[in-house]
Amino acid sequence: MCEDTVSTCGTTDSAPYPKLVTTRAEDWSLLSWPRQKMRGLRWRYSWLPSQMEDALCGENGEEEEEDEKNEAASAPVPDPEDPVEPQLTEASQVLGASEIRQLSLHLPPRVTSHPWSLAFGTSRDGFSLQRLYRQMEGCSGPVLLVLRDQEGQMFGAFCSSSLRLSKGFYGTGETFLFSFSPQLKVFKWTGSNSFFVKGDWDSLMMGSGSGQFGLWLDGDLYHGRSHPCATFNNEVLARQEQFYIRELEAWVLS
Repeated sequence: MCEDTVSTCGTTDSAPYPKLVTTRAEDWSLLSWPRQKMRGLRWRYSWLPSQMEDALCGENGEEEEEDEKNEAASAPVPDPEDPVEPQLTEASQVLGASEIRQLSLHLPPRVTSHPWSLAFGTSRDGFSLQRLYRQMEGCSGPVLLVLRDQEGQMFGAFCSSSLRLSKGFYGTGETFLFSFSPQLKVFKWTGSNSFFVKGDWDSLMMGSGSGQFGLWLDGDLYHGRSHPCATFNNEVLARQEQFYIRELEAWVLS
């Protein structure tokens, strides 16, 4: 059978004359295949300038989109449960903005959105417990009692209902004592007893146990005492057990 052949010249060490070497056509195609493949690869990656610009724009767009996603993922998301900063009907002479924000975190959820209305203040109404009771008449909402003593210490109490004259202790487990010393410390109800608040003509008491009161104020709202008590398991709110009041305010949260 006849085959297509291509003749090439070659030499050997034993023969000085050229020797014909027969190569089949299919062998020749195999030898030339790598060069054809490289041409195909060069043709495949030869882009026009406009195509190059489109490709670069596409890559940049993907990078920008990815950057936006990363920024969105790292951006702080506001907590929907963050309490609303309370609105005061007038400026406080005891608490600053920082103390107000810190206290608002510990208020019962039912009052967090209510404005703070100043019912009594010694700088405006004088130093009198009886006057405080009169100012609280008609108020049914909870009360935040805040005071600053002569040494500059800030402390007080949150009462679940208004301050009033009473024959015995009243209130609920929402009541608590607090002190800034200098960081805020809050003393919640322990469940040991229900001696929350008691109002007499000549004194106001909050928390009790073993004959001691967590917070006690005299009828002139000038002299006070603080002791650890079972109701709140609190520390002494002032720097000393006995203190003298410089400023006192009662805010109604309703």
